[in-house]
Amino acid sequence: MQLDERLAFLGKIDLFSFFSAVDLAEFAAKVDEVNLSAGDLLFRQGEPGYDMYILVSGRLKVFRESRIITLVEPLDYVGEMAIIEQKTRSASVQALMSSLLLRVTLELFHDFFSRQPPSLVAMMTTLSQRIRRDTEEIAAECEKANMMIHDMKNLLSPFYLLEVLGKKVPEAGGHRYVEYMTLARDNLLLMMEEALASAKRMEWPSRKVAHSLPELVRGVVASEFAAHPDLAGKELRVRVEEELPEFSFSSLDIRRVLNNLIVNAAQASGPGSAIEVEVGRRDGQAVVRVKDQGKGISDTLKDKIFQSHFTTKAQGNGLGLASCKFIVEKRHGGELYFESTPGRGTTFVFTLPLA
Repeated sequence: MQLDERLAFLGKIDLFSFFSAVDLAEFAAKVDEVNLSAGDLLFRQGEPGYDMYILVSGRLKVFRESRIITLVEPLDYVGEMAIIEQKTRSASVQALMSSLLLRVTLELFHDFFSRQPPSLVAMMTTLSQRIRRDTEEIAAECEKANMMIHDMKNLLSPFYLLEVLGKKVPEAGGHRYVEYMTLARDNLLLMMEEALASAKRMEWPSRKVAHSLPELVRGVVASEFAAHPDLAGKELRVRVEEELPEFSFSSLDIRRVLNNLIVNAAQASGPGSAIEVEVGRRDGQAVVRVKDQGKGISDTLKDKIFQSHFTTKAQGNGLGLASCKFIVEKRHGGELYFESTPGRGTTFVFTLPLA
């Protein structure tokens, strides 16, 4: 771009509307141009943030992992938060097409914007608008999710025929498969009710009562995994090292944890493998270990395993382990961690206080 073209472009942006003609000309002469091809990364999440960028032409995608946060159009700028906060990048930015940007270094930012408080106010206004827009989008997505949960509850209605089946078909009455399906239906309804209550910020009563953890583990293995496709051709072994006294926990929550960990173990293990579930006791805590026969977790991925939306599966969403950690640690005061050696499998371990 020629200097006069830069001046004309910068004059359209709110940040520079308070600059004098001399300051704007000096600033325009000092900024660098950056050209990106489609697919090029401008910067990565976690990198040091020393520059901000103004998009002249093209289009950029701001994202974390596989989640798109926003799209950047010409006249907008990106990367300013890292400069203001002096922190690492909170997201990655990639060009969706050939793009031209102007780079504002940390030195330029301090030299020019520190002398222009109104420009800083304009930047804060832009940030506020972005936050407001993001908040509105999140609220709209939550509302859609709530509608889906409401309608899913209605779609569960045919499962009430399970009770009718037990009465009308003598051989079905008391059949364990009917009992398993009835239990699954009731648990789904409870989770949907809790999700709707959470969305409305209504208080949801704790469902922690005294249960037998070994009995729950055996029940989960017998019911949820009686016909689970991920367990086809694999063996699921349960070993209770020491019978535990009944203690208080949410059976539905811990059922969810076991489901996630066992399904993950099955997906990580090859055909004919055995998934081992062990229940024991250690230092006043119940301990559950779920061991797979997979390839293990590489050192480069270990720090990311519990991050929400992080996944190594093509069709995964990265929510299962995050859900487990929340249930075990936030709701029950326990701990969830893993032990893994590449090539030798992984064992996920969670503890629950007995007292």
